[in-house]
Amino acid sequence: MWGLLALLYVGALWGISYVVGRRSANASLDAFYVARRQAHWVWVGYSMVGTALSGITFISLPGSVKADSWTYLQVVTGYLIGYLIVAYALLPAYYRYARASIYEYFRHKLGTPAEKTAAIFFLLSRALGGSLRLFLALWAMKQFLPQMPFSVLVLASLVVILLYTLRSGVSAIIYTDFLQTTIFLAAIGLTIYLLWQKPILSFFETPHIIELSLNHPHFWLKDIMAGALIALSMTGLDQDQMQKSLSLPTLPDAQKNFILYGLLLFPVNLLFLYAGSTLWAYLGWQGENTLPYDQAFIRVVQREGGLIQVLFVLGVTAAALSSADGTLTALTTATLRNLLPPAYETTRIKNIILLSWAGIFAGLILLYPYLSLQGHILGVFLRYSGYTYGPLLGLFLFSQLFSVKPTASKLIPWLLPALGVIAVILEKVLHIDIGYATIAWIAGICFIGLAATIGVRRGKPRGSAATSEVSPPPASDYLREG
Repeated sequence: MWGLLALLYVGALWGISYVVGRRSANASLDAFYVARRQAHWVWVGYSMVGTALSGITFISLPGSVKADSWTYLQVVTGYLIGYLIVAYALLPAYYRYARASIYEYFRHKLGTPAEKTAAIFFLLSRALGGSLRLFLALWAMKQFLPQMPFSVLVLASLVVILLYTLRSGVSAIIYTDFLQTTIFLAAIGLTIYLLWQKPILSFFETPHIIELSLNHPHFWLKDIMAGALIALSMTGLDQDQMQKSLSLPTLPDAQKNFILYGLLLFPVNLLFLYAGSTLWAYLGWQGENTLPYDQAFIRVVQREGGLIQVLFVLGVTAAALSSADGTLTALTTATLRNLLPPAYETTRIKNIILLSWAGIFAGLILLYPYLSLQGHILGVFLRYSGYTYGPLLGLFLFSQLFSVKPTASKLIPWLLPALGVIAVILEKVLHIDIGYATIAWIAGICFIGLAATIGVRRGKPRGSAATSEVSPPPASDYLREG
């Protein structure tokens, strides 16, 4: 049964990629980067949900309900605020300065060293975060495929992703993620329905949504602030999430897409939290409500089997692939556009880089089983992402208020990492614990450090770049200057 399902699934994804590739000017680089800027904002907005909600969301968010109840909705509320800022502050800048990678913005504002520094921080953040997301999903799937070695499962998943991303990139991902988003939302919805056929009502706990205690790690104001900053940095300054927005023909389309995406995330996250309460109610009925958070969903599936097991495997697979495919494409784009000279920007080199990143993912995923992570992985992921995305956010805020002299811009690759390390050391020494809002502390220290050392107060905008109309470059104009 599993073999037939896998073949049907892979066939559907490859078929979409093949059809899109034939339509996309022989899979040229601009099709790979930004779908030749011919995407539709409704398709993109819905498919971005698949990129945001990975295997971590599918497994760890329901499990986290036992520890945090529904307080994650406070963070999601902050996301909505952050997405408004992204739509009306960041997208206009990207549509003015960026052709394929959002880090081209930093080249225009602060110079090439800042561009490369921002890209490296992204590559580090996404390589670790994206591989961790895929690991959690594959680790869960392994529970139901005991005969398959974990290394084979990792290799098979990456080969599937390469089958439909290698040729067409974003052009294909928009449509494959649309399909996969639908699959994992249907899977979680049907799972909730089936579990409610059991006598679990008396074990269903009233959710706690708003935390009013000032000293609590999830005090509502801290979570909302953290959500806004996470959305601003981990989405607005993340090539993976923003690359699809660059595929739209006009800035208003991109803004509508982003608003739709933000509005969809609230009910989708609510669905997963409701699923979490349902899972823990079921486990309470079974007398097993003391399990580790990230094992709750798996234990329910193991107990029930049958259709719920099929839905779980389909849902986890869809969530994992829809997140990892965009990550590998974004890592490849940032490497090509921001780190390598223009002469290397060819389809052949693109393919080599994409395959190389897939290999790095495989190595990281095989390493994770030897690490010890405390708590639910969603919390670990959100907290420690602040250490890598915080410097990016600090650099962006600095670029909005300050400029640098050409000689000083060469210091950014050294200053920004050093300031990030200083921020982490101070956090430990001063015993600062602000939960998910750690990103605010890291970004603040980086911003202050850059401003105090190399910042030149920005005067009134001058030149055509400051006054030009906000519109994207032509779809075919993806090659860089010089």
